[in-house]
Parts: sequence; structure tokens; C-alpha cells
Amino acid sequence: MTIAPLPVLDGRVLVIAPHPDDESLGCGLLLASRSHKESSHILFVTDGSHSPERAGGASESARRELAEIREREAREAASVLGLPPANVEFLGLEDGTLAAQPERLTIALVDYVRCIGAEQLLIPFRYDRHSDHLAISRAVARAHADGAITATVFEYFVYSHWRLLPGADVRACVIAAELRKLDPGPEAATLKRRALECHRSQTTCLHEWQSRPVLTRELLDRACSGPELYLLQDPGRPGRQILARARHWIPIAHRLEPRLKRWKDRLSGWQGR
Repeated sequence: MTIAPLPVLDGRVLVIAPHPDDESLGCGLLLASRSHKESSHILFVTDGSHSPERAGGASESARRELAEIREREAREAASVLGLPPANVEFLGLEDGTLAAQPERLTIALVDYVRCIGAEQLLIPFRYDRHSDHLAISRAVARAHADGAITATVFEYFVYSHWRLLPGADVRACVIAAELRKLDPGPEAATLKRRALECHRSQTTCLHEWQSRPVLTRELLDRACSGPELYLLQDPGRPGRQILARARHWIPIAHRLEPRLKRWKDRLSGWQGR
């Protein structure tokens, strides 16, 4: 399929990241390649304290410690991508809880978008597989449709590799005319990889019970070797209306994939996000 290139994003750009590492996975090339770093911003919504998944059952002090580690890693990654420290903000909501507080989430996101005067907004894809990603995507989509957010909204892809899809890439099911592509220049691709490797709690085995990291080498290679794709959000095309094929299967697969992964991980004795 032919995909138009992502235009130069002028003005203030805000990446809303559900967890530390999502900004680099989904938008690392974009942030690395922008010439006006002072107009790039990242808002981390949760504290990341439940990843790997088993960490969510740890003591409160252990979760706080992991949250502090992940904030330090996120700040380091943002620095690698060239963002000023003042342009990196943390809401600090508990990892995994966003779906249970939609009104609070929407108010917080709309307030922050208005506070910094964001003109270009990047949010997770509407069918990403984590509940926090979905909560953010839905909150912004509602605010965009209602006119509470007037910025141009793009959806970025973190979980684009789906085992239950023919071809395994959900991006290939989206209407090509609605997508925009950013090809990796060598310098930007290197910076994206360096930024991802700053998230050491996710790219290495932080806990002795882990048999592999949350972000495997295979996943990192896939994320850093190809282009970044973005879906230009149109409030007139909600939900599955942006799908060119597998319209009925994707919502089903979207619900099944995380469950199958959890079952697989538990059978293998490993738990991760």
C-alpha cells in the first residue's frame, strides 16, 4: 500500500505516553528528528509501577521504587531524544488504573493540552492492546470530537504486531489514505534505539524471577528497523471505520490477543506487560 509521508509537524507537539517507554517505541523517530526540540513535549500518564505484570502485586514500597526507576529512565530517554527537561511531565497515576477513572483522565489530559498550547497531539492507536493505552485514546477521541481539544491528533502504534492477524501487522488493515509514514534516517534511528535502551527496567531482567525482559531484543529490532506510521485522526471516522479490512475480526482479536499472551506467559512461568 502507498502511504503519504508524515508532514513536518510545526508548533508545539505533545506525545501522550501511557507508560515510560511508549514515547520511544511509538514516536522515537519523530522526536529524534524534530529540529525544534524546545517545542516537543512528553506527558507520561502512569507511573509504570506494574510492569512486569507481576510487579503490580509487590508491596507499595517496591512499586514506588519501580516508579522512581522508570521516571529516571524516562527522563534519560527524553534527554537522548533532545527534549529539554522542562518539557517532560508526569501525571503519576497508578499503572493499570486509567480505564477506571475516565472523567479524571479526560479532564487532566484536556487541561494539559490547553496549558502548553499543543497544536499537534500524538496518542496511542485506538486498538492498542493495553487498557491504559485504550483509556487515553478514547478520552482524547471524545474530547477531540466534542471540540474540547482542537489540536491535530495522530495515533501512534506501540503494539502493531498481532499474532492473530494474517500478516501479523495491524497497520496493514488501516485505510492507507489515513496513515502517514516517517522513514528512519540513520541518525534518528540510532537515537531511537539509544532512547529505548535507557529504559533498562524494561529492556533487561530487572527481577531475579524474570526469564526475559519486557521489551525483548526481537521487539526492539522490529521497532527500530522500520518506519513509524501514524493514523491521522478524523472524528468523523470513529472506531473500526478507519479499517480497510478485517473490520469485524480486529475488535475480536484485539480482546483475545492480551488474554492469549497472559496464558502463554503463565504457562511458561513468566509474567510481563
